[in-house]
Amino acid sequence: MNRPPPPIFVVVLAATAALSLSCGAPHGEARPEAAPPLSVAVETTASVPSPGGLEATGSVEAARRASPGTILAGRVTKILKREGQRVRQGETLARVESGDVAAHVAQAEAAVVGAQAAETNARLMRERLERLVAKQAASPKSLEDAVAGYDAARANLHAAEEGVRAAGVMLSYGEVTAPFDGVIEQRMVEKGDTTSPGMPMFIVVDTARMKLEAALPESSARGLAPGSAVTVVVDGTDGASREATLAEILPASDPATRTVTARVLLDNADGTLRPGMFARVRFPGDGPAIVFIPETAIVRRGPLTGVFVVDENVAHLRWITLGSALDERVEVASGLAAGERIVTAPAAELADGRRVELSR
Repeated sequence: MNRPPPPIFVVVLAATAALSLSCGAPHGEARPEAAPPLSVAVETTASVPSPGGLEATGSVEAARRASPGTILAGRVTKILKREGQRVRQGETLARVESGDVAAHVAQAEAAVVGAQAAETNARLMRERLERLVAKQAASPKSLEDAVAGYDAARANLHAAEEGVRAAGVMLSYGEVTAPFDGVIEQRMVEKGDTTSPGMPMFIVVDTARMKLEAALPESSARGLAPGSAVTVVVDGTDGASREATLAEILPASDPATRTVTARVLLDNADGTLRPGMFARVRFPGDGPAIVFIPETAIVRRGPLTGVFVVDENVAHLRWITLGSALDERVEVASGLAAGERIVTAPAAELADGRRVELSR
């Protein structure tokens, strides 16, 4: 037998149904997309070249840099130059002693002595047989054998002499020399260290000319050509600008940043520039494009700044990063591109997703 529900249960069901019908939006407030279109004034953003040309940063480095060493396996017996010292091309920096090479030199010199004795004996034998054949006291065949023996002895002597020269070349590798005029930037060995073939022992830099490498956007680098004059300001100097030359634009670009490397050469006859100094370089022509918007278009929500972007008659709030201000307009550093429509003076009731109509 079914009993009717208690009166209190009926009241709860009625209240729940009423609440479910009204939970779609706060009482007396419509959703933005459901509200009637709001009349707004819009502006299409445009970009302008940045004033003052394209500027990039980089570090000053020596134009030439080498790491002289030795191809010998030996022991460092003397170090003649230290860090910071200036050197001339061909000047000895250190000496390496190799017992194996010294033994080869002695062996080659001994071989020359033996070959010289053999060559002298063969020459005397040839001359003796020439006299005997002239007197018909020896056969022509014996003279031919003597001439062939002398030619072989001469060839052996020449080979022994070349062996001495080759051993001398190997011995000369014990003299580590400067590859060009410059400065010792780093010394990587001490007296008594053991070297191995190909091991670098010093770093020599040519500071008479310096280079600076800077990353440029691909679009901005297209209008630059090697040989162009550029302006460089190096931190840590007197602050005056220096004239420099754009040496080359490296052909490969960085796929991650979409930039290419520009290499600039600077004269440093006075020696004021040092490797590692920070510098700014300004290239000729216009800089990257900048988007400016009216100050009245900016929406502020605490520390955030944004604008309403209109797309198919719907306003969307987009957060952006601002740059410098100029004549009641503000630079957009990121978040907005040229060709987009923004609300120039958003009303207080304008919300994200609100339908709008363009005012005339």
